[in-house]
Amino acid sequence: MHRTERRSISAADLNYAAEFRRRVDELKASVLMSGVVGRATALKRSGREYKGLCPFHGENSPSFFVNDAKGFGHCFGCGWHGDQIKFVMEREGCGFREAYQRLANDDLPTWSPAERQKAAAEDRLDDLEKEEWARKFFKASAPVAETPGRIYLRARGVTIEPPPFVRFGMVPSWRDKETGEWGRNRPALVCGAQDGTGAVVGIQRIFFKNDDPALGKKDCKLSLGSIRGSALRLGEAEPVIIMAEGPEDGLSIMQEGPGHPVWVPFGTSMMPSVQLPPIVRKVIIAEQNNTAGRIAAAKAAIALSDLGLEVASARPGDQFDDWNDQLRAVTA
Repeated sequence: MHRTERRSISAADLNYAAEFRRRVDELKASVLMSGVVGRATALKRSGREYKGLCPFHGENSPSFFVNDAKGFGHCFGCGWHGDQIKFVMEREGCGFREAYQRLANDDLPTWSPAERQKAAAEDRLDDLEKEEWARKFFKASAPVAETPGRIYLRARGVTIEPPPFVRFGMVPSWRDKETGEWGRNRPALVCGAQDGTGAVVGIQRIFFKNDDPALGKKDCKLSLGSIRGSALRLGEAEPVIIMAEGPEDGLSIMQEGPGHPVWVPFGTSMMPSVQLPPIVRKVIIAEQNNTAGRIAAAKAAIALSDLGLEVASARPGDQFDDWNDQLRAVTA
């Protein structure tokens, strides 16, 4: 049998790798993410961020957001998330080192470490303000029982008593970026997003179509606060948990499901970022039954596996688009 000898890693190799990583970090800290993305799609200022049409999937309304202070872009349509190097790799079809070289040798907008630190500090203050507003709206909301929230859930086929982090409230759907004034209050489900400690750091507001919960249809879903990394916990953590994309699917699985606790990270692409307690060793991904949903679930499964978790998946019956459709027997 032929024996293959392993080459030992020298101190020079380690030093070279460390130096390359330092240069990569310096590059990412100095090159504006908006400058990289702006070459591929037109961006417009949206508060402290920029938004534009996603370069990775076709769409008519902008769902791709860029945050220079945090150094990443995120699409709320297809779930793409990444930094400058990942963007160039996937947009231009090249490897990591090639992407680094292209960015390093290109004429792109940059900023100094002091400018970045200032922007990061301002961005964090903005995040903290949004978290505070999210907590205020959540605290002002009420249990779903005997509210329009129950009417909406019943219209969606959900008859179980929802956990305490699913509430009903009269909350605004928009805020004037110039004056800071909130719009009129509208009826909505208010779902609390909990961080790793269990504290509410954000909310998702599910507004009813025509403000009528009896229709059982949503007008829109809007998040506020620190959503990435958090989740709506429909049960206490156990060694095995189920992750579902949205609250309606999560409650549907909870009503029909195998008894495992269900957590909702408000998007399949958000699943790998959820702060999980050590007790969780296995995640079952509740997929959406469409091409985009399956692709997003596959990406999430890889990322969760890389974190050392055992991963499984499940999807509704072939004739149903999602778990709430299955609960209501609404065919795709």
